[in-house]
Amino acid sequence: MRHTIDHFLRRMCEPEAVPRITLISDLDRAFDIHADPRNVAMIKRRHTFWTKLARLRSWDLSVRHAGALDASLGDVRGSVCWIDLPMLPRESYRALFDRVSAQKPACVLDAPDDVERVLGLDRSYPVLTRAGIPTPRTAFLRVDDACAAAIDSPAAVRSKLTEAIYNALSDAEIDPHEGIFVRGFYSSTKSTNPEHYFGNNQADIEATVFEVIRRLRVALDVGGLALREHIDLERIELPALAGARDAIRVPFEVRLTVLGGRLLMASYHGPFEVLADEPRHALESALAARRWVVDDAVRALAPALLAADLPPNYVADLAFLRGGGPVVLELNPLYAAGYNVPAAHALLVAALGADLARRAGYAESTQAEILESAAELIGGRVEQSPGVMWPLPNLAQRGASPP
Repeated sequence: MRHTIDHFLRRMCEPEAVPRITLISDLDRAFDIHADPRNVAMIKRRHTFWTKLARLRSWDLSVRHAGALDASLGDVRGSVCWIDLPMLPRESYRALFDRVSAQKPACVLDAPDDVERVLGLDRSYPVLTRAGIPTPRTAFLRVDDACAAAIDSPAAVRSKLTEAIYNALSDAEIDPHEGIFVRGFYSSTKSTNPEHYFGNNQADIEATVFEVIRRLRVALDVGGLALREHIDLERIELPALAGARDAIRVPFEVRLTVLGGRLLMASYHGPFEVLADEPRHALESALAARRWVVDDAVRALAPALLAADLPPNYVADLAFLRGGGPVVLELNPLYAAGYNVPAAHALLVAALGADLARRAGYAESTQAEILESAAELIGGRVEQSPGVMWPLPNLAQRGASPP
């Protein structure tokens, strides 16, 4: 793996000179043999985009490996630094931020507190509810590292957490018998079947809590349990593959990207690139038919999101209640923007790159230049991708227009 990372860095870095823009990436995780292949592909595509974009715009941009940020890779004094893909536990991210900051760059983005304010559901949920933004009712129960380490079975959940779980559910006015979804403060348990992390009786809830804690404590952070009310969400049915008996059901979810306090785009947030041609074409048609639903949701929710006490960069995941309106499921840091849809990913890199370049002293990019850069990255117009709900509605409040 080290050879792969070193080769990757040699292609992308110019350590002899201090670059004007520096990306700090966690390449050990990117090339971990146990990593999700979809994430590895996304990270490689992202850095291919960065390399091509810097060449197109003649930007002095370099990549540093977060695991080896020392003199051997050159310094970053005076550079505008972006911590790209912070797939790190909170304390590790803070340590990395401090280590980069100690080299006295022009700035380091994004600050740990800004990342945690959207990564931690326990921190973003109160902001959403105060702003009147619809979101699933959620009970929170803090679980420290020692307790998480001691949860080695559903029986351990019963002895250490069950009473507190039911008290937290009662305080949040959530009936566990109607079903709850279990996740951590900072992440859900990644699965092709997230419904597996659902329970509606004590035994199932205890088994689910054990499984969630077991998986999260070896990944990022547990932090605590977020116990969410069951809600019935819209899905999109796609035709079955040849020889398959059942149709494919995918989420009808949209990810809103906010960059610099402005609404950049809405993009589909579900399986897209990984689908075979026939179901992907069917999904594109289904998304085109639902464009007005997304437009209405953006009109309804974007003003409150942009006015809420949130950091300048983040993404918001919108889903749609079956027979009802939109709900914001969660927020995430900006690194999560657009990765399911290549066109959305290209637009994110083009717009973020333009922002970093402006901070580094380059001329400010126009809207047309950002769109042209994105088109160069993917070989086609972003506006023509069904996975990118573009252009967004012309919202009246400050900061809601496209870049």
